[in-house]
Amino acid sequence: MSDFKHKLDQMMGDTSKQERRIKQRVHERVRPPVKKFSWQVLFVSTVLPVVALFLILTIDPLNFLSSNKGPGVPYDPLDDLAQISALQKSEQLSTVDYEEFATLPHFDQVDGLYYVDKEKFSLKGSSDAFHTVIERKADLFDEVVYESGDIVRTMTNTTSHLPTYMDAYYEVIAVPGDRVVLEKGKLKINGKPLPSEIMDLYEKQGVTIAGGYDQKLNAREYLLVNHFPASKTVQGAAITPVHKIYGEVVGVATEERTHSMYLDYLSGQLTGEYTPEQYFDLYLYDVLLGFGNLLETPAFTQISRVGELFLEASYRGATPLSENEIEIHYQYGREGVAERVFYMKRDTGSEHWLIQE
Repeated sequence: MSDFKHKLDQMMGDTSKQERRIKQRVHERVRPPVKKFSWQVLFVSTVLPVVALFLILTIDPLNFLSSNKGPGVPYDPLDDLAQISALQKSEQLSTVDYEEFATLPHFDQVDGLYYVDKEKFSLKGSSDAFHTVIERKADLFDEVVYESGDIVRTMTNTTSHLPTYMDAYYEVIAVPGDRVVLEKGKLKINGKPLPSEIMDLYEKQGVTIAGGYDQKLNAREYLLVNHFPASKTVQGAAITPVHKIYGEVVGVATEERTHSMYLDYLSGQLTGEYTPEQYFDLYLYDVLLGFGNLLETPAFTQISRVGELFLEASYRGATPLSENEIEIHYQYGREGVAERVFYMKRDTGSEHWLIQE
């Protein structure tokens, strides 16, 4: 004990108790207060996650649990396929309203990636013979080239799963990356019913959509439905690869006023004033339609995908080898896809360009 403390105790008595009380008060004021949790707070904290999970599952349980449902009853397309095929054979699957095309742009010339559909039709108030104009898409293997709502042609019959037919017009309703769920005629795209005029038309006319899907569309896959369904019919919703879609309907052409080698071909009046690439397209067009109006091309007999070569025109180039010979080559710029090369020569007698063996 210090001298000062000793003298202070002699003067004032023992101050130890007072010092301890002062230290205790200071310590209580400096120390943060202890938080007290009520049972109400604990209850709310526990219940909130449960309520949130309940709401999520109630709003759209399929989106969260579809991958955990396990095996189910698979969709069997055979009965629907038989019914759809029977309707197609009896020409009762579609009712094409050509008047819908009257508002499309009129083409004065059809060339490049455009071509005309073989089917001829008339429109009210006009004596002309019309054909729809189809656009083959550039970069179709490298980009998403169609949008929901586009009207397209398939030009070939397919029989895998549910069919598409070459004489029907189809509408794109889902594109690569979209999640498609179709069960018992109920269609959802990305978790929601598809709000579109075509779906309203299907409901109004009593049309049933056949198919069974629960998947995300891969790159270069599109979901198509018949754009002109006949009333009270079953229509297939077909997941279709891009190389089976032969372009978008973008306009109309007339036999009377539109300049096009395709119209010349369809009328049997080829003039011979075409480039080598145009002749190459005409040979492919002839094979695609199955008309056989041009000379048989041995170079195409060993190729199973001649129609796709017509569709893939944007990947095609031409290199002159001489005044009367040219090389036609397809270059896709992708590994594992073989390039194709063809040779054409000018026929000195007719001035036509012919594909060599």
